Amino acid sequence: MTALPERPDLWAPVGNRELPPAIVAAYEARDWPSLRKALSTVMDGAITDGPLGRELLQLMLSLPAGVDTVFDRYRVAAMLDHGDWDGVRASLPTQSIEPLEIRGKQDIHTAPVERSEIPASEIAHHRFVFQLWEYYCRMAAGPLRRWVQRMFGHYPKPLWDRQDVPLGRHLRYRQLMDALLMADAEAFAGRLPLAHALATEAMTLGDEGEPMRSIAHDLSELSRLGLGDRNEFELQIPKRICEPTGPSPLGSGEMLMYILPMLPLKEDDGLRWAADLLRDIAARLAFPRWQLQADYWRVASELRAGMPGKKTELVALLARARRATPGLKAVPLYLQGYAERRYDSFRDAERLARHSGNVWLQISAMTWMTAIDPRPRIGMRLTQLLEATGWRRLVLVPAEIAAEAALGLTSLGERSEAILEMALTADRPNATTEMIRRYIEDANAPTSTRIAAVNALGRVGTTHAREILARLAQRRDDVGKAAAKTAEGPTYGLSEREIEVLSLAADGFTNKQIGDKLFLSPHTIARHLANASAKLGASNRAEAAVRLHRAGVD
Repeated sequence: MTALPERPDLWAPVGNRELPPAIVAAYEARDWPSLRKALSTVMDGAITDGPLGRELLQLMLSLPAGVDTVFDRYRVAAMLDHGDWDGVRASLPTQSIEPLEIRGKQDIHTAPVERSEIPASEIAHHRFVFQLWEYYCRMAAGPLRRWVQRMFGHYPKPLWDRQDVPLGRHLRYRQLMDALLMADAEAFAGRLPLAHALATEAMTLGDEGEPMRSIAHDLSELSRLGLGDRNEFELQIPKRICEPTGPSPLGSGEMLMYILPMLPLKEDDGLRWAADLLRDIAARLAFPRWQLQADYWRVASELRAGMPGKKTELVALLARARRATPGLKAVPLYLQGYAERRYDSFRDAERLARHSGNVWLQISAMTWMTAIDPRPRIGMRLTQLLEATGWRRLVLVPAEIAAEAALGLTSLGERSEAILEMALTADRPNATTEMIRRYIEDANAPTSTRIAAVNALGRVGTTHAREILARLAQRRDDVGKAAAKTAEGPTYGLSEREIEVLSLAADGFTNKQIGDKLFLSPHTIARHLANASAKLGASNRAEAAVRLHRAGVD
C-alpha cells in the first residue's frame, strides 16, 4: 500500500505552473479585459473548486478590488474558501456582492454545535444551499437524503444571469454533483448498492480533473467494502488535496466530510490522516461543528488502534457534545460504548442516529447491542436494516463483534441471507459454521434460506465445514442436493450466472461489456464477480478467473 502524503498547508503559496498561459500572461500584463475573458470559462463564482484549484483561487485573491464587478465576486468567493472573514466583511458593502448568501454561509459554518436552525431567506436558491451546508455541518444524513431528492434537477434561475458563472462548466459540474450527493446520501441513510452505482457513475461526469471525481472514486470503493467485498485500493482524495491544483481549504474539508464516516472500513491510517487535516482546517476557519467531527474521528482512529489513555479524552469529547444536535452527539456516545462495551451508550447512540437519519450508525450500534445482549425487538430491526440497506462490513464493528451479533440474531430466531453474508464477511469460521448449522437444522426456515446457508458453508472453507457438507450431501432433499453441488469442487456453489460472468471477465470483457451481453447492469455484474471471488477465496477477479479455470468449469 502506498503511504499517505504529509498533511499539507492549504494556505501556502502554490504558484501558477498549471494555469493556462493566457490567464498568466493577462494577469502579469494587468490586461484586465483579456483576463476576464480568459477566466470566463474556468472560474466559477458559485462553485469555486474546479480542476485548477488553489492555483486559480490564489490568483483570484490577488485581483485588485473595484476594477471589475466580476473580479469582486471572484475575490469574495475565494476569501470565503480561505476563511478570510475580515476581507469578506470589507467587501460586503460593494453592490456587486450578494450579502445574504455570503452571510448565510458564514453564519452556518461558524455556528456552535447546538445550532439547529437554518438562516431564513425568501429566495428558493438560497434556502436550498443553506440546507445543504447545514445538514453536512450537523451530520444529518436523513434530512440530506430528502433534500437531495427534492433538489435533483433544480437549476436556479439567478445563475443564468450571473456573469461570474460559466454555464457550460456549471451544468456539467451539476451532473457530477447531483450524482455524488445522491450517492453520499444513499450510503449513509439509504441503500448501499445504489450508493455504489451512483458513485461509480459520477466518476465519469463533469470535467476532467474535477476534485469531485476523486470523491466519487473513494466513495465507490468504500461502498464496496461496506457491501462485504475484499477490494484493495488507494484513496484518491489525500493525493488530490495535496496537489497545487487541489481544492481550497474549505473545499478540502468538504471532500473529507463526504467519506469520513466510511474511512474506518479501510484498515490503514486514512482515518487518522483525514481527521487530523479536517481539524487543522476547522481550527483555521473557526468552524466549531467541523472541529467536533474532526476530534471524534481522531479519537475513533485511536480507539480502533487500541491506543491507551484515550478514555479521558473521550470524556472531554462527550462534554463538548452534550448540547450538540443529534447527529453530532451520536458518534461520541457510540465511541463511549466502543471503549467501555456499554450497552446503554450504544442504545443512546442508536436513538440519536435514528433521529438524525444516520442509518449506517444505527446498524453499527444495534450490532454491538445484539452482540452484548441479544433482544428480540432490536434483533428484528437490525435484520430488517441489513436486508434493506445492503451493509455487510460495518463501521467501527470489529469482526468478532459482527460474528457474535450474527450468532445472537440466530439465537433470536432470525433467519436471513443478509445475516449469513455479514457473518461470512466477518471471517470467523467457527462462529459462522455454528450459525449455519442452526440455519440448516431449522425445519421452519424457508428452503431458500437453508440452501443459502449450505452455499455459505461452502464459502467457509474449513475442514470442519467440508465434513458437514459431506454429511449433508447424503440427504435426499433440496438441502442435500445443494450440499452435494457445493461440495463438488473448489467452485463451492458458484451459480450458473456467476460462472458465466466470471468466464466473460476472464476473456477480457469489462463490466459494462458483460452487462450488455447479459442484459444486466454493470453494478449487478460487479456483485456477481464479488460473490464469485468470495466463494473461490480469491482477492480479485483475475485470481478468481484462474481458480475457475483450474477447477475445469467453463
